[in-house]
Amino acid sequence: MPSLPPAINLTFTTKGDGPLVVALHDVGRPAKDLQKALKPLLTDHRLMVPDMRGHGESPCPAGPWSIDDFASDVARLVAGEGGDAIMLGIGLGGATALALALGHPGLVSGLVLSGIGARGEEPDGRDRWMLIARALRERNRDEGQALAAEAMATRPDWRGALAQVDAPVAILAGEDDKAVPSNDQRELALWVRASTFDVVEGAGHDMARDGGSDLVAAVRRLSVASRQAAITA
Repeated sequence: MPSLPPAINLTFTTKGDGPLVVALHDVGRPAKDLQKALKPLLTDHRLMVPDMRGHGESPCPAGPWSIDDFASDVARLVAGEGGDAIMLGIGLGGATALALALGHPGLVSGLVLSGIGARGEEPDGRDRWMLIARALRERNRDEGQALAAEAMATRPDWRGALAQVDAPVAILAGEDDKAVPSNDQRELALWVRASTFDVVEGAGHDMARDGGSDLVAAVRRLSVASRQAAITA
């Protein structure tokens, strides 16, 4: 089991029985949206859905934060469950899942990603995230979500590192995703060796709302592939 950097104890729910799936929500989105979208998996999977740091009932430590901090939090949870998890993430959750797969590959058996690209933010993108953070503080008085937005602004450029990801990856892009256009998500697929890419018609950035059945199908495909790989190993 890999050693883990300091992390906080996240609040989470776990339901079902079978291969472990860990679902990670986006900035400002409730974990319950993913619980609802992925409910069909409970018939044959164990679904863990944490509140990311600064969200829901999870702690909000002093900032600044990095995406690696989010990954460290989740890595502690996954290690406690024995690893071998299919990680599913949207936006912030997708960035966290990628960072976890790069930093703790032994914990991850597959990735389902949406709403995230391979590149770090250009100056305009960083400015946009910082404006979002300021608005969250001023209008909503939500420090946790603001710190999460700032972490997204400063996330790394992963292009040179993604060849290290050995786990199979399914990337689902919303056809109408304005935050992260489908072409940016397609580029992510080009940098990952064992990846598939699909555009979900009529879906926007919030795949938990617009593409729940597609997320479930992608998890099931990776789960079957993982079992087959274990049999032939």
